Amino acid sequence: MYGGFDVFKVYLAVKLHFTSNYDYFEYDGKVNCKLETFTKRNDRYFFHKLSTKYGKDEILDFFVSNFCENDKKWVGNLLQNDGRETYLNFRKVKENFNYHFRNEFTNIVNDFSTKRISFDDGFVCHNGQHPRLLRLLIQRRASFQTIIVLDQVLSFIKNWNIQIKERVVWPKIAHTIARLKPFINYNATELKLIMKEIVKNET
Repeated sequence: MYGGFDVFKVYLAVKLHFTSNYDYFEYDGKVNCKLETFTKRNDRYFFHKLSTKYGKDEILDFFVSNFCENDKKWVGNLLQNDGRETYLNFRKVKENFNYHFRNEFTNIVNDFSTKRISFDDGFVCHNGQHPRLLRLLIQRRASFQTIIVLDQVLSFIKNWNIQIKERVVWPKIAHTIARLKPFINYNATELKLIMKEIVKNET
């Protein structure tokens, strides 16, 4: 029967995935955890509570979305409204991925145009500074999901890793992107067509 211990195991697997070398997919989400250890935890109540709010088919996305936002969140805080809102936004994007991508990519292209920079230049790192696209991500005007798609098509993150000089903000973002990527499912062919259409209309 699904309950707090099941939720705790998912929580632990996702947390380890985002904060250590543990790979959720390599180990199929399995973690070394005993029920007796769980029952001794002072925070076990929160996991039982989460099991009544989110079903088996929801709890993975709930933790992925929240650890993607902040991998240091305490489980008690996840029960608050911002934990639920983060999850609902994540699910909304997942369920309407092409629609979300089209809107966000259009806004990105429009931003480049407003700043009077070319499409290619929006991805370029000048003098070790953050590229325009990365600034949009930091400003929450672009999502991790959209960056993941764009990088699969255009392969710019490998250059950012070499060229961005600061070693505080970008390494943390790069880690989150890499760890989130395998959880994001989309049709790359369809999204490439959307990209071509939007860029063509802008030129």
